[in-house]
Amino acid sequence: MSEFVIFDLDGVLVDTQDAENGGLAYIGELMGLHLTKERRDELFSGKKMQECIDLMEEISGAAPPADAMALARAKCDELIGSWLEPIEGVAYALEQLRSFLGARMCVASNSPPEIMASRLGKSGILHHFEGRLFSAYDINAWKPDPKLFLWAAAECGADVDDCVVVEDSPVGVDAALGAGMRVLQYTADPAVGPHRDGALAFPSMRELPRLVRDAHRLAAPYPPATAHAHLGGTS
Repeated sequence: MSEFVIFDLDGVLVDTQDAENGGLAYIGELMGLHLTKERRDELFSGKKMQECIDLMEEISGAAPPADAMALARAKCDELIGSWLEPIEGVAYALEQLRSFLGARMCVASNSPPEIMASRLGKSGILHHFEGRLFSAYDINAWKPDPKLFLWAAAECGADVDDCVVVEDSPVGVDAALGAGMRVLQYTADPAVGPHRDGALAFPSMRELPRLVRDAHRLAAPYPPATAHAHLGGTS
């Protein structure tokens, strides 16, 4: 088994999207912008926090607080609390994957590295990824830029054509496909199909070990040489 699995963090391993969106909505309220849950999910999900703050400034016409990002993160942490439940089935899936992949797994996220470590620690699954956490902040390249996934694979000595990315957001799926990697798209709602052609949607993390074993049947969207060309692009 040569597959190397790259996980997104939020929405795939842990469910913090509501808390993150709530933290951003709190900043919006300080700017006079009152968003429904549906609207904030539409505006914020899967995006870089600063991009979301800039978007609220554009919509509201009001300047954000000087410490907007720190306030949003503090509100998010308050909403999360001291314990973070992994996505249902994740603990089982990671144990099963570890039994046949060993250490051939990592996490690549748009979140800062300290937040990645904190959330994985709070959810009790950090030990599966020690030393293999890759943050967009470390290379200044955020999804949908494929550079984050290409960097993570290179640092772990994995070939692009061996990589299987587990994602949930459209920007993450775009980044994985742009990197020339096979994509398994987790969706908690079985009615939701793939965000893009080339991704395989699945509704339960308990299915993941089987899907990874069968991942060789998924065709990568680009030859590896074409995918590597993205690594030299701008972020």
